Amino acid sequence: LNPAATYEWADVTDPAASFRVQFIAMSGGRIWRAEDTYTDPVGTTYAYVGAQAGGNFWVVDLSYLSDMLPDGVDSNPIPPAGIANRAHTNYGHTITVNRELGLLFMNTANSGSTLGCQIFDLQQNPFDPPVIGGWSGSGRDCHDSVSRGNVPGTGGKDLLYSADGYSTRYRVIDISNVRLGGAPMLLGESAPVSGIYAHSSSLDDDSRYLYAFEEFNVRDIGVYDVSNPATPTLVTTFQYSGDATGNSIVHNGQVRGKYLLAAYYEAGLRVFDISNPANPVEVGKYETWRDPDGDGAFNQAITGGYNGAWNVHAFLPSGNVLVSDMKSGTFIVRID
Repeated sequence: LNPAATYEWADVTDPAASFRVQFIAMSGGRIWRAEDTYTDPVGTTYAYVGAQAGGNFWVVDLSYLSDMLPDGVDSNPIPPAGIANRAHTNYGHTITVNRELGLLFMNTANSGSTLGCQIFDLQQNPFDPPVIGGWSGSGRDCHDSVSRGNVPGTGGKDLLYSADGYSTRYRVIDISNVRLGGAPMLLGESAPVSGIYAHSSSLDDDSRYLYAFEEFNVRDIGVYDVSNPATPTLVTTFQYSGDATGNSIVHNGQVRGKYLLAAYYEAGLRVFDISNPANPVEVGKYETWRDPDGDGAFNQAITGGYNGAWNVHAFLPSGNVLVSDMKSGTFIVRID
């Protein structure tokens, strides 16, 4: 993820010698870009890139990457025919793809917006997917979302979990019939909490616990039992280990197995053991903001600002984890 009004692809196969393969200018929007990928039934992989505040929705055919021979530095193998500007201006503050369902969710993050979360059908046309539904309206900010198909204990329902921003709620929505023209239906929601911002969330592998990231620095991370989608129940809240002396803000995170990996702005990457969801324990860290070169000396201070670690990408085939930092760039880390 490149924090600029552009997009770049990098080869990170060798962490010690990663390099940029392609640069694509994408005008408009704020400095961040959000993306996700989808591979169609014939094996072609596409990247979907979104932006807010005047930014458009882009689709990139990644089949040109390392098609016949390995790509070199700035070799730019993807031709113009493989890059499409699909408009949908202001839809894409964040983007999530459910590969199993073949659905893409563009999360607008606008309070009171008629856009909310727009649902695209990738199975119809992955290079130019149509909108087939949405979760929008007053209080349905949809800053971010995560989805699961055939959720256990629901009779086979496909569910969308929306982090609804200023509403201070996390909502569970039935999207089982969206391809048949059925409107998304609210199943349940968490209780509102004064002062928080329902920013983003990540589900555990069993779709039982939802880990909620609240960017306004009140509770930081909440754990909800969503095994009954009609009644999301708060189990506990927690913060990183140094919060008492350096009050850092949390941003995004991902669950990988029994660990939660969180981009914690000025506290960097934080890793929590969530074997017991009622008592998460911090077990690892990398200080991307205070000590980016890893020499043990803090070069920056925790001020409570929006600096440092922005996002984590935890599912590379190698097992390595990418951490994007707003000042120091992309880190490639290994978590054993």
